[in-house]
Amino acid sequence: MAFPLYCITNRKLYNQPLLEALESILRRHPAGLILREKDLTEAAYRKLAIQVLALCRRHGVPCWLHTFVEVARELQPEGLHLPLPVLRNLGPAERQGLPKQIGASCHSLDDILEAAELGATCCTFSPVYPSQCKPGVPPKGLVLLQQVCQESPIPVYALGGVTPERAAELKAAGAAGGVMMSGWLKGEGGKNPPPSPAEMVPRP
Repeated sequence: MAFPLYCITNRKLYNQPLLEALESILRRHPAGLILREKDLTEAAYRKLAIQVLALCRRHGVPCWLHTFVEVARELQPEGLHLPLPVLRNLGPAERQGLPKQIGASCHSLDDILEAAELGATCCTFSPVYPSQCKPGVPPKGLVLLQQVCQESPIPVYALGGVTPERAAELKAAGAAGGVMMSGWLKGEGGKNPPPSPAEMVPRP
């Protein structure tokens, strides 16, 4: 199986309206899309999420929401990705009705082990490489990525500076896939055929 590459959104990086940018990205069939945009109000995020879910389903691309727990409970995307502090503060009652697939943003093995203990089904690990989205943040590197992948009880997805050219070394390090933010705007990620139903198992 080819190394899956996912898209995580950041409308501030786009030089066109978000929905237009996502239409272009989705035509290239990323393995999945995470609608980040966590700086929006909940009402604004909900309105956007309805539109993006419709776009993703039209293109056959699994969609994950980010941060907004109540919006995910209402709209039932394929998955929900959470900052670790948000996952940490979810009580049993708040977990009811959420998507079965829950991802967590992690930056260390301790984070990953905690996320798994809290019920995350997968996680991102970042930044693996230097990233223009987080300038000045030291990259974790492939050696640490390999270590956490070996010890993680859940699938680990590489984030931060990921490009298609780095797919082979990320896969060799044990990553389950890669997540790109700005790369999709640069024509990276390739143009993949639409996934078959069997390949549309939700992942981050």
